[in-house]
Amino acid sequence: WKKFSRKSTINKIAHNQWNDLSSDLPIPGIRIAFSNMSCSIESHGDLSSLCDNVGLDSKKLVSINQVHSSKIISVKRAGHYESSDGIINIGGNLVCSIKVADCLPIYFINRISRTIGLVHAGWRGLSLGIINEYINNVKKNNERASDNYVFIGPSIKKCCFKIQSDVLSHFDSRFYSKINDKHYQVDLQKWAVNQIMNLNIKNDKIFVIDKCTYCNKDLYESFRRDGDAA
Repeated sequence: WKKFSRKSTINKIAHNQWNDLSSDLPIPGIRIAFSNMSCSIESHGDLSSLCDNVGLDSKKLVSINQVHSSKIISVKRAGHYESSDGIINIGGNLVCSIKVADCLPIYFINRISRTIGLVHAGWRGLSLGIINEYINNVKKNNERASDNYVFIGPSIKKCCFKIQSDVLSHFDSRFYSKINDKHYQVDLQKWAVNQIMNLNIKNDKIFVIDKCTYCNKDLYESFRRDGDAA
């Protein structure tokens, strides 16, 4: 139940190389660890090192091969899973992890069933309905969407997320604004929160970290800022 995780690390990790975001969610017993710019990840073994250093059990680690899809998998045992962008762990006895470098890391916690989930949501995932897919999958276990608390970690914000008109049709017009004839700014966090609330999860159960991964160069990796080096 107390297991949640996110990305990255090196073999020996110092506390200043990751951020403990657990206190940003009003649920005791949940550990949310988010690596910062001092770390990088190359393998499942690196994630295992992070688990050990932040007080989680690396033998219970779950990781996925992310493909910017809307696919959600439900897992009962530790390991690395292929081609998905969201994890459900019924009962919350595993350590879930994803990698992000601008995309939204979205954490789901059901205080009643103790189910936990972690979703990698970039603009493609949001446009494909990955949040709705997550809730549809937990409902198969007779769980209610309204019992979930949701936490959105550091990610690229409207100030730095710009798109061109050729992909505009994939976005909800309520959450972008025009810069010029070819470029638009998009608020991915507001778009995600709107999708979450449309699933009967109230605003007072949704928590968003107000930090932009692109702006905070000394804190976070950013694919849009640094490209493949992120």
